[in-house]
Amino acid sequence: MVAADSCISSKIHYLRMLIMQKYEFTRRDFIKGTSAFLVAGMPSRDLLAQTASVQRLDWNTFKTTRNYASLIDGIARMRENTNPADKRSWSYWVNMHVNFCPHGIPYFFAWHRGYLYYFEQQLRAVSSNRSLVLPYWDYYINPSLPPEFTNPASYNPLYAPRLNTNVIDALTMAPFAGTVTNMQRGLPNAFETMIEDMPHNPVHNIIGNVMASMQSPTDPVFWLHHANIDRLWSAWQQAGSGRTTPPANDSYWSGNFTYATRLTLPRSATIDTRGLGYSYQDESMPAALPAAASSDAGGFMLANMKNDQQLAQLGPRSSARTPRLLKRPANGRFRTSGSKAVRNGQALGGVLRIPLNETSVSAELGVEAGSVELLQRTLEQLEGARTAPATPYHSVLLVLDSVRISNPGRNGGFFYNIYLNLPSNTDVATAGANYLLGSIGPFEIAGAEHRVHMNMATGGDQPGTARLAYPLSAQLRKLIAANPRSLTISFIRVSGDTSPTGDVITIGEVRLELSRQDIQ
Repeated sequence: MVAADSCISSKIHYLRMLIMQKYEFTRRDFIKGTSAFLVAGMPSRDLLAQTASVQRLDWNTFKTTRNYASLIDGIARMRENTNPADKRSWSYWVNMHVNFCPHGIPYFFAWHRGYLYYFEQQLRAVSSNRSLVLPYWDYYINPSLPPEFTNPASYNPLYAPRLNTNVIDALTMAPFAGTVTNMQRGLPNAFETMIEDMPHNPVHNIIGNVMASMQSPTDPVFWLHHANIDRLWSAWQQAGSGRTTPPANDSYWSGNFTYATRLTLPRSATIDTRGLGYSYQDESMPAALPAAASSDAGGFMLANMKNDQQLAQLGPRSSARTPRLLKRPANGRFRTSGSKAVRNGQALGGVLRIPLNETSVSAELGVEAGSVELLQRTLEQLEGARTAPATPYHSVLLVLDSVRISNPGRNGGFFYNIYLNLPSNTDVATAGANYLLGSIGPFEIAGAEHRVHMNMATGGDQPGTARLAYPLSAQLRKLIAANPRSLTISFIRVSGDTSPTGDVITIGEVRLELSRQDIQ
């Protein structure tokens, strides 16, 4: 028993060492140091010309193949290499994600597709197996983490300390509805935005520990998670029925992605997987959520992909960890904030200092009488109606400003679904998707902080805080148009088996905002 504890402690110490290398090894160091290591063994863009296609397999199939041993060997070798400037080390690829990845902004899908592609090539080089491919974890079939990843033995390179190993509460069918026809972030009903919001972010949050941070590639399951996200994108692209991806000659695909010095990839190379020489074992969209265990089946509802009305009503399921809510959470008592000019727009009203803990809560946002007309004209304008006079605003946002998270909160194991104007008496498990704005948890906050670090966004009004903005869909804009003076925001807690208690997140201000910027 003592020996086993020692092995686990050694593993935890090793992972913490990898994480700390991010702080000791800056982006400048990363860019400067990588050039010397990119000369030998790094995959070449000439590989894009390959015609032979390999198939990425579901984990349960993959582990029965000869490539399983090569994967274990490749990961073990990379994790044993502690030089963060060496492309053959695990931390090199963690730092690549830290320094270059886009989250909550355009090209989330495409950048990560190239990232997995280059990492897969590196695994082949390290393992000396040119046929090795990354497997994927289809949590829409098996929401429990594969057991090979949960064995804490010192010889197991797939193990990492985690808070939870079942992600069923992170899943939704909403992105696969027939109404979700645009691919890229920035357009209404965008698949990229919806998939990143859920299931991508909540899977990171529920698993927790390093997976709830930008250093998430430290955990080997990251690669299976993102292979599955890439597979879901490929499945959506092939599903047809009006689903559209920008054509190859569209300006959307102009330019290159950067992964390291002298390691780039044309954006156009990521339009589909076959251009990169691979496909997936299963390239169909999920037909239903996975069946829940009998002990926590309350609120679970199967959705038939042929019934979009039922699909649209399918909200996140409930479980023993996340009790079924049959009515909207009670309103908390919060101080109000008024109309004011803000960067790139106009705030119409909100509430101040909202603590989030294990209890779900709602907050009523009042729009000042003097701002109602401006809101109504902007809503009409966004629906294509002519307004007189026209407004300068291009989007309506719910903004969470000056967001702070506690240290226990950063470790994950939970998240909150954010709803707008939930009816006072409704089964959130079945009706919630009609009112869902997005989610907030440690991974979303880490992403917001990362965008500031990368000079891609600004932080919260208070120093050292984060700012998160949620564009209102056409459906949600219609909800507030019916009664623009009264808006209710609900934060519904979703917890894994292991999750923190107490105030884990504090939001300095929740407000409704008109923005001069287009949807991001």
